[in-house]
Amino acid sequence: MKNCDQFSDADLIIQLKLGNENAFTEIYNRYWEVLLNAAYQRLRSREDAEEVVQEVLVSLYFRRKDIDPKSTLKAYLKTALKFKVIDTYRLQQLHYRHIDHLIAETKLSPVTPDDQLEIKEFKSLILSRCEKLPEKCREVFMMFRFEELSHQEIAERSAISISTVKKHLHKAMVLLREEFKGSTIKLLIACLLFLLK
Repeated sequence: MKNCDQFSDADLIIQLKLGNENAFTEIYNRYWEVLLNAAYQRLRSREDAEEVVQEVLVSLYFRRKDIDPKSTLKAYLKTALKFKVIDTYRLQQLHYRHIDHLIAETKLSPVTPDDQLEIKEFKSLILSRCEKLPEKCREVFMMFRFEELSHQEIAERSAISISTVKKHLHKAMVLLREEFKGSTIKLLIACLLFLLK
């Protein structure tokens, strides 16, 4: 039997549908860089591009029995990538619009000296509440928010995956939101602006 690297794309699909994991590995090796470059051209972030390509390939693996590309494997993967990039872009735009809205709200009224003092105290409170986070979660959160490291940099420094970094950050935000439940809207906006800076 031929090695998978000698298979055509059509043969790789057949082998993948039969559950041949070497076929998936070959598809990964053959198309990772191509898809990564295409994703990066649209997203302009290596982290986001890697995540999108990973999602496309994982989806391919889990849906392998249902795959029936109408054209080539390359075209199938690029189409899947295009839709995943659109989804990512749409989510990013929603996120940016939300942040812009929060910032606009805080600019509607001038910040008084009392407000500045309240925000300063609130920042100190955030830092003290961070101490309550689980150790690894706190480390990741502090690197991201205060050292302004990227997900990739945190992953490399902590010897964990990017997805684990994201899970820790999500957990930290959930726990901090719980800590500040019941705060006034102005304080919550100050918190968000502080955390998102």
